[in-house]
Amino acid sequence: MADDAEIHARPARGFPPPWIVVERDGSFCVEDGEGLAVAWTYFSEEAGAHATPGAMTREEAQRIAKAIAMVPEMRTIIRSLQDGLAEADADDGRG
Repeated sequence: MADDAEIHARPARGFPPPWIVVERDGSFCVEDGEGLAVAWTYFSEEAGAHATPGAMTREEAQRIAKAIAMVPEMRTIIRSLQDGLAEADADDGRG
């Protein structure tokens, strides 16, 4: 088993965009730009009383997977907003 030094020495993964949603058998996989699985959402196609308790429907699982796939875009938007606010604050301090 790896010791703590080896675990902490691993480089951080980048998970490059774009993130895409790929449907698999009973699930949706969110993959990064290199095809690495970032997240999975699972669903049950059984209806009514036969459905697994607590299982998501296909539509729910797809909606959540799509929301996860938007994370890189949202980070870019947030950074842009933060940069714009910082610029506005700097301009206010000068004026």
